Amino acid sequence: MIHEVFMPALSSTMTEGKIVDWVKAPGDKVEKGETVVIVESDKADMDVESFYEGYLATIVVPAGESAPVGEAIALIAETEAEIETAKQQAASLGGAGSAIAAPEPAAEPAPAASTGSQASGRTIVSPRAAS
Repeated sequence: MIHEVFMPALSSTMTEGKIVDWVKAPGDKVEKGETVVIVESDKADMDVESFYEGYLATIVVPAGESAPVGEAIALIAETEAEIETAKQQAASLGGAGSAIAAPEPAAEPAPAASTGSQASGRTIVSPRAAS
């Protein structure tokens, strides 16, 4: 299985982060909980750990570039055999969004004007939530 590494929200005011440095390189083995990338938020530089075990298949957002919170910045393949598939998947990501499941960025836009989002038990947080 191929997993996305998302740009995390490292503070409540963070809307995007800048990749300071990739600690792991494509093809490197990654353990769950191991630091993969260092991200500069609006407040500090933070180590970002992997939620998955496998191989860093490809980097979508290189060091020195920024990405919005929730955007895929890399892909981790569970096996070495899946690395090529992950590279092809990364090419399809483009810059507009994810080709595979991305539940957080695609948070139901329609209920924003109603209380419908409460029925699902999920709290949807966006920049408009504070207004």
